[in-house]
Amino acid sequence: MARILITGGTGFVGSEIRKALADRELRLLVRDPSSVRDAGAAELVRGDVLDPASLEPAMAGVDAVIHLVAIIEESGDKTFDLVIRQGSENVVTAARNAGVRRLVHMSALGAQPNPAYPYLNAKWGAEQAVRQSGLDWTIIRPSVIFGPRDGFVNVLAGLIRRAPIIPVVGSGESKFQPVAVGEVAAVYRAVLDDPAAIGQTYELGGGETYSYEEMLDVIAAQLGKRKPKLHLPVGLMRTVVALSSPLPKSLRPPVTKEQLNMLALDNCTDQSATAALIGRQPIALRDGLEYLSQA
Repeated sequence: MARILITGGTGFVGSEIRKALADRELRLLVRDPSSVRDAGAAELVRGDVLDPASLEPAMAGVDAVIHLVAIIEESGDKTFDLVIRQGSENVVTAARNAGVRRLVHMSALGAQPNPAYPYLNAKWGAEQAVRQSGLDWTIIRPSVIFGPRDGFVNVLAGLIRRAPIIPVVGSGESKFQPVAVGEVAAVYRAVLDDPAAIGQTYELGGGETYSYEEMLDVIAAQLGKRKPKLHLPVGLMRTVVALSSPLPKSLRPPVTKEQLNMLALDNCTDQSATAALIGRQPIALRDGLEYLSQA
């Protein structure tokens, strides 16, 4: 694939994928090119997945699209359905119209057609658009992704550093299989040129599965923090999140309404393809948290 367009290429995962594909000709779709401080050798093109007219010009001369754009929290009219499902449909249509054949799409472990979980429901809707696109598609479904700049482990670490006790929302028994961002990027490189990956959906997990409470213990151990834990009812946290929603983000709890909702689900898989795709056993969360000590 000579030229690759990445949507979301300046974000946490996108930046790591750019490193993994540094020997390729990369083009990044960005809403405001002037706001991008470090794109390396990548070409910046102005565009927005919610603006279909901006997408086809951005795809001119492109051989493949890596589609990463999503949100983890709804804000104003930016709903999960609009940004994730409709945005993906726009990308698919533009790629087809521009003559692009290859599409590697970022979904999420647990994507399902269930309106009770709007984020996962939107991810499922996006997957259907990809599967029905007629393109040479591959879908990637990672568990929680960790690494420098992540928006999950770093948030929990900040809470553990500051709080006198470690709050555990709910039972703490929900299962997670965190996967390192560098290994997710390596998967993208592996599947991009592989004909056997076309038409495949790959679930990605890391080297170990943890309960939510065990993840907190692993993070606390990395930080050298020994603090008591307190279990908080999910219902209480929903009330706190709802009441604090008008406040600045820095004053709100480090959890969204949708994340609380999804604590009812496990986020792990018995069919992880990570090892097969990167050629080795993926690292476990406990072995990949050095970046927390450097923060």
